[in-house]
Amino acid sequence: MPGMTLSQEETERVWEGLYNCEVRSLYFGHLSLRYQKLQTFLTWCSLVLSCGAAGSFVSTLEQSHPWAPSSLALLSASVSLYSVVSKKERKGIDSSSLGLKYEQLAHKYDLVFRNMRAAAPAELAPLEERRIELSQLAHGLADKPGLMEKSQDQVRKLRRLK
Repeated sequence: MPGMTLSQEETERVWEGLYNCEVRSLYFGHLSLRYQKLQTFLTWCSLVLSCGAAGSFVSTLEQSHPWAPSSLALLSASVSLYSVVSKKERKGIDSSSLGLKYEQLAHKYDLVFRNMRAAAPAELAPLEERRIELSQLAHGLADKPGLMEKSQDQVRKLRRLK
């Protein structure tokens, strides 16, 4: 139908939306993995520092290094406190969920992109609104430029853009 196809500017917005959603899907997947690994590391550190084996090891050191038991107890408490306050596990779950939502949105952009001639401008607005919503959800998560570049490189390679 005349007037129902996308303009050149709208076509570019579809491509940019698709690309950006694919990049962010990978980015938040990578970020989730980092959060999960850090949480696992913090949990193990807390366990090792507070376990009985550390206590028995420290007891032999106590005569030559009287500061060791207090230092390990303080270190263990610090690691545990950081683990609770930083909420890495929650951020890992949120990153994973956000990555999935971006992947779903990328799929919707891809459907429009693959059928540009039949796409209507009205299809673009809800996709862009959803992308803005997802962007707002990401504000509480880490900004890792190196990880974003890695994700961009992966998408470029998959799309044979570079």
